[in-house]
Amino acid sequence: MQGRHRAVVRGGWRFLLLAIVGCGDAPAPLLPELPPPEIGAHFDARTTGTVEGQLTWVGEVPQVSPFVSTPRPVADPPRAPKRPWPNSNAPSVDFRTRGVGDVVVFLRGIDPEHSRPWDHDSVRVEMSGYRYQVHQGRTTSRFGFVRRGRQVEMVSTDEAFYSARARGAAFFTLPFPDPHRPCQRTLLEKGVVELSSGSGQFWMRAYLFVDDHPYYARTDSQGHFSLAQVPEGEYELVCWLPDWRVARRERDPESTLTARLFFSPPVELVRRVTVHRGEKCSVAVDVSAEAFARQP
Repeated sequence: MQGRHRAVVRGGWRFLLLAIVGCGDAPAPLLPELPPPEIGAHFDARTTGTVEGQLTWVGEVPQVSPFVSTPRPVADPPRAPKRPWPNSNAPSVDFRTRGVGDVVVFLRGIDPEHSRPWDHDSVRVEMSGYRYQVHQGRTTSRFGFVRRGRQVEMVSTDEAFYSARARGAAFFTLPFPDPHRPCQRTLLEKGVVELSSGSGQFWMRAYLFVDDHPYYARTDSQGHFSLAQVPEGEYELVCWLPDWRVARRERDPESTLTARLFFSPPVELVRRVTVHRGEKCSVAVDVSAEAFARQP
């Protein structure tokens, strides 16, 4: 009986290691996941409207400094040359129109069964040049939109070693020792998945939004957005902006160099909108540095 117990424990460790380092999906959870709702089962395009608007920066635009580091902070020798790495969370403001580009805008309160069918392309996350790039259709961004229960493809496209670390609505770390060998991961929980680096490139960030409905958009370079075929009703319109300010750093105990950092919580600007069939609901949203200063 004792030997049998040891065998089970050893098998459990193998199971755990597969869950940590495996390229494919993790083993099935002990408790069954609730299936996603049947999206669009009662969708009627004749009873929908459009939500559109612009996100504008008010006041002084912050000057966000890049991070300065070697490409591999933990592995590079102490005297290795350093270079600047852009802060992926810095706001992108058009200085002529003051529009804020590449911001996620979405609706809360949507009934998936009355939603339009999912129409976002699949997501491919690439790691190249020690940066994340999220490809979705013809768009390359720091953000991707994923239907709950669907797969995301992740791949390294150069010779560097990467380790992709997911936290938030997903919890895993995947190693990428070889280029052009993609891995797939199924995202089962609604929410925001923050992608960072598990291999020391502390500046790398990307974000995946997982939901049961497709009413997500990115603002264009001048801050404009549009959400079409929204069922009539009242909703919350959310503009989601990551914070560029560093809340905490973790340092390598031997080199004392930054190995990982944590940003302050994102800012959510919420507006109440009412959608009527056949009509456009226009929303103007202002954001300033003060919205971030109020964050903890």
